[in-house]
Amino acid sequence: MAKSFQQLQEELPEKIKSTDRISIRSSRMSSQFEKFVLKLITDILTHLDAVRFTEMLYTITKELAINGVKANQKRVFFEDEGLDITNPEDYSVGLEKYKKKFSEKMAEEYGKRCLARGVFIGINFYYCSDGLTVEVKNNTPVIKDEETRMREKMKKAMGYNDIAEFYMDNMDNTEGAGLGIALIMILMKNENIDPNLFRIMTTAQHTIARVEIPFNENYVSIRSIENMEREKETI
Repeated sequence: MAKSFQQLQEELPEKIKSTDRISIRSSRMSSQFEKFVLKLITDILTHLDAVRFTEMLYTITKELAINGVKANQKRVFFEDEGLDITNPEDYSVGLEKYKKKFSEKMAEEYGKRCLARGVFIGINFYYCSDGLTVEVKNNTPVIKDEETRMREKMKKAMGYNDIAEFYMDNMDNTEGAGLGIALIMILMKNENIDPNLFRIMTTAQHTIARVEIPFNENYVSIRSIENMEREKETI
């Protein structure tokens, strides 16, 4: 029998102390799930004496989770419409249908459909006294055109320090996901965190968004470790 959110919340403090990683998953974003994520983040950062990052980390995690859930639900919508999301013609037709038909009520219904089909996002927190990493992983891949657009948005967002300025300059061609990417990078900049510590990675089966938050100068980023490993391979 699945545990209730209340039971899970009661177990959090001891769980956080006894490990350096916690993973949760969901097929939809509900108010209960959002409250649980906030409680989890608050407890982790309290344990690490880094509560000043609570609002930023919650905003980032929620944004990444919403984007992941929407991407998964869009894929299921395409399947239900009998459209191939990797086919450019089908994608164009399906995207128009999706924009016209989708609503909050449908989002709840498609959350249930995703659950029934084993489609979900996983939110993974890895932490130590020097820093924290959050990964949001959805078990559907991103199509090539969408990946290209995401990377273009990340590159463009590098030049901004204010979300309102980014919105005004891109209001005619920026979807919600584009604003979300810009928001994450601007929040990191405002905390003097290198926005390059925000990465989006894709595989044949998954899409992974990762943000690293150093608490001090002793933190060694996953990105720097990966770069060192790549350098070793080329020697």
